[in-house]
Amino acid sequence: MKNSIRVTLSGLRRLAVLLVAAGLFFNFPEAIGQSPAAASSASAKDDAKPAATLNRAAGVEILTDTQGVDFGPYIRKSLAMIKKNWLPLIPEEARPPANVQGETVIRFTIAPDGKVSAMHLDGSSQHANIDRAAWGAITGVGQFPALPSEFKGSQLELRISFLTNRALPAAAVAAPVLP
Repeated sequence: MKNSIRVTLSGLRRLAVLLVAAGLFFNFPEAIGQSPAAASSASAKDDAKPAATLNRAAGVEILTDTQGVDFGPYIRKSLAMIKKNWLPLIPEEARPPANVQGETVIRFTIAPDGKVSAMHLDGSSQHANIDRAAWGAITGVGQFPALPSEFKGSQLELRISFLTNRALPAAAVAAPVLP
């Protein structure tokens, strides 16, 4: 009886670590800030020019020139929608006792009306079910909110890292909030 309680508590601690890591990924403030290099001048004309990215260590990158538009609120709302889909899709092998680890990196494009117009698997966890859960978290949203009206670009391209049973890199935890 004591051993089974100990095993159950150990499993619960591992699940809590998984959920905390997922929560940090989706709620981390540095994932929202834009680096000074990513901000473009108001007169930027080429929306295809790659922008410097959000804090890569925090798991989210904006790959499109933002034209000076603050995408923080849009990214927060979109990540909340993705998180809602992702957590129930995390496969059994990523849960106790196996606790398989992995990082899946997905790049996708959002059209001005909020529809996903392209998706690419940029990095596999080497575990098909973990990769499918990350993919399904995005496709399960169906329709994202329309892009901010002040953004005049043709699309928004994002890259998201889904960390399963992995902590955020130390750089993400220690990074300052970007303007």
